[in-house]
This record gives sequence, C-alpha cells and structure tokens, in this order.
Amino acid sequence: MIVKTFPVTRLFDVTRLGNQEKELTFEPDANERARLIETYGLLDLQDMRCVFRLRPWRKDGIAVEGHLRARATQPCVVTLAPVEQVIDETFSRRFDPRASEADETAEIEVEAFSEDPPDPLSGRDLDLGAVLCEQFALALDLYPRAPEAKVPDAYRADEDEEGEKAAGAGRPSPFAVLADLKKTDG
Repeated sequence: MIVKTFPVTRLFDVTRLGNQEKELTFEPDANERARLIETYGLLDLQDMRCVFRLRPWRKDGIAVEGHLRARATQPCVVTLAPVEQVIDETFSRRFDPRASEADETAEIEVEAFSEDPPDPLSGRDLDLGAVLCEQFALALDLYPRAPEAKVPDAYRADEDEEGEKAAGAGRPSPFAVLADLKKTDG
C-alpha cells in the first residue's frame, strides 16, 4: 500500500451529501499556498481556485467534477528565470468504497479508450485537498522553459547544432553496427 501525503488537506464528509449535488470552492490560505509552493518547487502561486461539484455516484460512491484555475511561476529548466503558467483545467474523478476492497495483488486489465476505474474511498471522508494537489501536479509544466532560453553549446548534442546531416555523417547507424557484428560472428 502506498501512503501519500499532500501539502493541503480539506476533508469532506461524504455522508453529508445524501442524494443532492453540492458545490464547494477551495481557495488556499497563505499557509497552504506556502506549502504548495514548497512541495512543487514553485517560485510563486497566485489566484489558485478550484470549484468542486460533488454528486452521488452509483450506490455508495461519489463523483467529483472540478474546475482548477491558478497562475504558477516555476524556474526555467535552462536559465532558472521565472516562467509563468496559467492553469485552467477541468477534471472528473469518481470514488467508490468497493474499489478499496479490491485485492492489491490482483491482475488489472486496462483498456486504452475506456474510462478510468474509480479511486478507492475508505471511511466517510474524501480529501478534496488531495484531489486538488493531484490535479494541480498533473497540470504543471514538467519542463518550463523561458522563451529566450537557449541551451549552452557545451551541453548541446551534435545533432542539435548541425541538424540531421551531422547525425548521418558523423556516426554510423546502430543498425549498421549490428550488421557489422553479425558479419564478424558468422
């Protein structure tokens, strides 16, 4: 079992939902913002807001639809200059208490175009903070790069400098090397 900790926690008692739909708005306070900035290696985080729409799903489950907005500033992977990213994402998740009963060692069949299976829901509390953190992490640019950033020549591969011609002229094809090995072996 994997234990996850998130910088923000907002528990929602799913028994309070009943058969109704509920809308909740999450805006992190200064302490929560500071923890998000530290956890995700940001320089700044502004205007973060997530609107959750919760509704009953199947017998005991809960469906969560959300709209996440934020302005995240990350360091450029090349120059460390600040790079701002505007996040405006919608998402949909489902949680089911029966999903937590599944055998963790059982084989899982995955179909490419089918919808994701529901996440486990254990107990009566759903952590909307964890949902927010997961969706935020998925929305962040993995390799933020400032528009004017250039990789220094010392770190640039030959192919980057000379194009595809240098790759063909300077180095033999891996398949040619294998063919030569096959000739010498047999």
